[in-house]
Amino acid sequence: MKANTICSISKLLVLLCGLLLACANPTALPTPAAVTLAPRTSSATSEGQTTPPHVVATSTSAHTPPTHTPVAHATAYGTVATPFPATPFPPPAAFTPTANVSLRVDGATRYQTFSGFGATFAPFNRPGNKLDDPNAPAFVSVTDAQRDALIQIWFRELGLTRTRLFPDSYEPVNDNADPFDMNPAGYDWSMVNQVTDFARLARSAGLQTYWASFSMDLGDKQAWLRLPDSCSLDPQKLDEDVEWVLAAALRFREQGVELPYLTVNNEPDLPECKNRVKIELADYLTLVKRLGARMRDAGLQTKLVISDGWLPENVVRYAQAVLADPDARQYVGALAYHAYADGYDDPGRILENSAASKPPHTALQPRAQIRELAARYNLPIWMTEICYCAPRSHEFSEFELLRARLNHLHDELTIGNVAAFDAINLYNIRRPGVYDELIEVFYRPDGTIERYPVSTYGALLGQYARAILPGAVRVQAESSDPRVRIVAFQRPDGKPVVVVLNNNSFAVQATLNFANVNPLPRVLVGVTSREGAIGESLGEIALDGANAAVILPPRSVTTLVGE
Repeated sequence: MKANTICSISKLLVLLCGLLLACANPTALPTPAAVTLAPRTSSATSEGQTTPPHVVATSTSAHTPPTHTPVAHATAYGTVATPFPATPFPPPAAFTPTANVSLRVDGATRYQTFSGFGATFAPFNRPGNKLDDPNAPAFVSVTDAQRDALIQIWFRELGLTRTRLFPDSYEPVNDNADPFDMNPAGYDWSMVNQVTDFARLARSAGLQTYWASFSMDLGDKQAWLRLPDSCSLDPQKLDEDVEWVLAAALRFREQGVELPYLTVNNEPDLPECKNRVKIELADYLTLVKRLGARMRDAGLQTKLVISDGWLPENVVRYAQAVLADPDARQYVGALAYHAYADGYDDPGRILENSAASKPPHTALQPRAQIRELAARYNLPIWMTEICYCAPRSHEFSEFELLRARLNHLHDELTIGNVAAFDAINLYNIRRPGVYDELIEVFYRPDGTIERYPVSTYGALLGQYARAILPGAVRVQAESSDPRVRIVAFQRPDGKPVVVVLNNNSFAVQATLNFANVNPLPRVLVGVTSREGAIGESLGEIALDGANAAVILPPRSVTTLVGE
């Protein structure tokens, strides 16, 4: 699914049909004094520094649901607009712990090595997105200074290290009738050049993993590759499809940013193409072998991401077929799936099930199968796309929608063993009830950008990303309360990182015990976020031997980094 279109109309219909569950919105909490947090500046940077470089102060949003009030919170990311229900705040006594919980981190049991967080990039200068905003300007654009500032926010201040790129609009008609002879005059690289420029600039700001996905099924631009009046790839055009992807990969190399990874096509298993999927399994296997061979013949070392599918259970089938074939397997660099199954696009179901440590039963088997394949062939697992896409009920505040997403993230880290978690959009307009973008952009009528505040989603994902550095290894973590969910990592610099979701409606007193963690930290530096209070510093929490005492606010996410 492409970032600047968010979801196909067909997928939106599927999602809208699933909007059957909701939960009551929690009582809003008091707003503390704003604090300043530090962006990542190197692999040794930790939470708690107070003089971040490249602080971007932006305006708050006026585009909120009628029952919400925007409240600005100054953070290292700029001013974050955090809407929450305009209900009376409870008194401070509401933060007095009313229960105890035991948390334990055991460094002796180790799981996946994490590579980072990211999202999909869409070119800045392009036609306006009428799907999300029928009144969007005909063309939108940014200045070079704004582009550079946005890159700094994403990859320096929020701590993202990944992005998915969509080369697009470069071959609207077939370059010629020979798929083995590229006609240079048949390609228009103007849009792709924006993407390669972005990758090159972002690498200097902290981007580590960039990869390309392709969508031959969107609109008229690649209709020549498809069956008539369908979104399915024409089986007679397999070599043309290979040439189409290869041409983009070669362009990236020419521009100095050879792709480490690419995927054959976005969501090849999407089943909405007139009783066909976008790419049939047998054709997909053929594409992998032919594309891989032609990339190697061209001197490209790019690895393939398999299959970046719509549903995890379908990724299992595509991955099994590819990995069982030695001729295809040699080109594979990662296994990836989208999470559009098992209720992960439904906040009510997530908050009812996952938030109580009861992940959907149907989510377990396909993820176990993907884990087994990844372990057998020594491949990382990526969760590369999820969105709400369509507006959710106003019974959910923005923070509650995102608390649901963080519980989904917890499931992917712990039952999916993912090495990467990608949001859908690096940026988009503010969409009440959706909130899928990490930065919200506001355009003037002429299409130029007026402001670009970091969203609540961006701030919350940044709370994870700035602490869980690439190369961090997940270790065993346990909680005595199923509604208090803990995940822990040991970073390459040796520092432990603990992230705790308190899904209870009351504060809890947590006793955190470290076992087999060397070196044992002297203190923990903490940051917590809850409704109406994003990125609040907890300061330094001293350890008593191997134990630390931490108060976890109601319905909150707390990040702790050992020092």
